[in-house]
Formats: sequence, C-alpha cells, structure tokens
Amino acid sequence: MENIENKPQSKVECNRSCVVFATHRWDNGILNYLSYLKNEIGGMMDFLILYDLSANPIRKEDFPEYHFYFFDSTKLQGFFHQNDKLLPNIIVALIECAKQHHYGHYLLMENDIVLHGSFNKFVRTINAEKTVDYIHIATDVEGGPQKHWPIRYIRENPFENLYFSWGHVLYISYGLLMEVRQFMEGNDTINYEFLLPTMAYNGNYVVRQFENFGYRFQVSWGPAELYESKYMDERMPDTFYHPVKDLDIVDWGAGDMP
Repeated sequence: MENIENKPQSKVECNRSCVVFATHRWDNGILNYLSYLKNEIGGMMDFLILYDLSANPIRKEDFPEYHFYFFDSTKLQGFFHQNDKLLPNIIVALIECAKQHHYGHYLLMENDIVLHGSFNKFVRTINAEKTVDYIHIATDVEGGPQKHWPIRYIRENPFENLYFSWGHVLYISYGLLMEVRQFMEGNDTINYEFLLPTMAYNGNYVVRQFENFGYRFQVSWGPAELYESKYMDERMPDTFYHPVKDLDIVDWGAGDMP
C-alpha cells in the first residue's frame, strides 16, 4: 500500500524494539496519554504512533515531538476483518508500517488499554526479551477460543490447535509478523486475535505470556463503563484495564502506586 503521508524510505532498526501506539482518536485524553508514554519509554525503545486518519486527519508537522505512520482504515484492504466494522485488524496496519519501519520487535498497544503500574518498568522488562517471538495476554474471561464470536468467520483452518489472545497489547518479532503476513495472503478468515497465538504455539516460535512477568489483566470486549469502574474502584498494581475510553479518569504519573 503506497501512502503519500509517510516517508518513502525504510527505517531499519533490526536490533531495537519499538512501542507502536495505535489510535484513531486525537483529543486531549490521547495527547496526555502520549506525553505520559513518551516520558515513560525514555529512549529504551523507539516510539511510533500508528494513526488512522480516516475520521480525523492531522498533520505530523503540527506535532513534531512524535513520529507517525499514517493509514486510512477505509482504504486499507483487510483492515476490517471479513468487512466486519466491529473487527478492526490492527495487525494489517502494523504490517504496512513495518515495510517502512523495520524493527526487531514491536510492542503494539491500543489506545484504550491502560496500566496501573509503572510503564517504564513494563517497557524495561519486555525490552529485555530479545529472543522471544511473541508475548501475549493469557487471561481470557470468556473461557477459551470457542467462546469468541469471530470464530464463525474461520474457514479452512490448517492448524491442529486453535488459540485466542486479546490483542490490546502484544509484543511480536519482525520474523513472526512477516510469517503472519504471508499466511494472511492465502487465508484471511482467521482474525488476528486467533491467528497470532495459533501460529506461535503451533510453530517453532519462542512464546511467553505477560503474566509470566507478574502482570495481571482486567480486559474484555466491554462495556467500557464496567472496566472504567474496575480501574477507578478496584485497581491493583501491575494490572492492565481495557476498555478505558474515558482517559480523563487515569492518574498519569501515579500508576506505580498501589
């Protein structure tokens, strides 16, 4: 996909990792979140904003403190899984981004997942995992892959075992990402929240879970009001919450406090 909003030359940083923040929103809540993340990352990883400009175009020149990869979800083939508007496939956008921004690993996160804990510590912990191909959320309140409704789209599944992992935050190697790209070129019926863990566990990849590092997850499809209430009233240290749409409730800078 040719994108005139992005620089044509590739950036190759094979030995570095990059935090990729995916968003289609651009408001004060997002700007506060980005400022917090940039300070917490502090140069340990690069920081890139994967921005869907279809609804709210912005100019990178107006925000020189950030690096962007722009895409238009209405024009990016396969972004909405099987044309279902409820299933944006952010991995499709990350694959396009990786053509220009080549890193050894990508720490991909959505704009409505928040950590109550030190994001600086989280990045330091994950950045040390140079030999892994995939780190994912293991917690699943739904109770397994068969409980997730996008399974109905799957056709001609070649894998012996099917897995599911929430894609709100994940760490993936460039090598696995390119294998995912190749698979989707032949079979695009497996939603990425099934495809990534299924390829990783059925293949010859090094896989870990964020829970292995002491992190907990209160995540699901929603509703946002439930998980915002959990964040405000029940929050625990080193715990991620999703979805949190109202970012004004987040205590930026106090997240490492119990």
